[in-house]
Amino acid sequence: MFIVYYEMKIRNTDKSHPAILLLIGLALIGPRAAAHDLWLAREGESFALYRGHLHSAHEGEAMMPYEPAIVQRVACFAADGAPLPFQPEARYPLRLPGDCAAGCVLTSSGYWTKTPYGTENKPRAQASQAIRSWQSLESVKFIARWCPRFAAPLTADLEIVPLADPAACREDDKLELLVVLDGAPVADAIVTYAGKPRGKTGEDGRMNIRLREPGLQLIQASLTLPDTSGIADEIVRTATLNFELEAKR
Repeated sequence: MFIVYYEMKIRNTDKSHPAILLLIGLALIGPRAAAHDLWLAREGESFALYRGHLHSAHEGEAMMPYEPAIVQRVACFAADGAPLPFQPEARYPLRLPGDCAAGCVLTSSGYWTKTPYGTENKPRAQASQAIRSWQSLESVKFIARWCPRFAAPLTADLEIVPLADPAACREDDKLELLVVLDGAPVADAIVTYAGKPRGKTGEDGRMNIRLREPGLQLIQASLTLPDTSGIADEIVRTATLNFELEAKR
């Protein structure tokens, strides 16, 4: 429905307009990079990693259990920004300790290949009549307590960096974000907020987001790169930033 809707709108619109180019890009990557949400949320004395659909813009089950093997890396940071060593258990859901001021998780569901018969969770070489293939990498970060160290990247993965304390914001405030990969700013990353497209990052990798509703915030950035390994055509990266936002007083 997402792709069909925008095809109808684009037919009678100037396709060179930046907003239309953004929508075309979202339609192309939508089935691969935005099929579900991945988020970290406070749960009791810990933080839990869940996958599913947080917003009505998505169709599907609210919760989609995952195999613990999709988790590639986990990092926890103390209130002073220093890494906090811990050994996560291989279970669903993944849990991070409650004393993490910030937590980062990298997951991968592996390789996907589109064929005339549907999309298969396998590399191009193992699929019949492959049309297009990609590797999916998803990173998610939760900030529970602010530290100036968190205004810089915490990992080498695709990451959304808030440039000020998001907990100091209230609904309707703007928050400046920086999208980075390998610590370097990423231009033209597609950014969504609460499941809705908000635009692309500038040449400096920055973008402002207006925070609309209180509660758990879900900000996502997507980036598609060529796969130089030859295993797939592309690498589709998605980064998520989570934090709690208080209601306006």
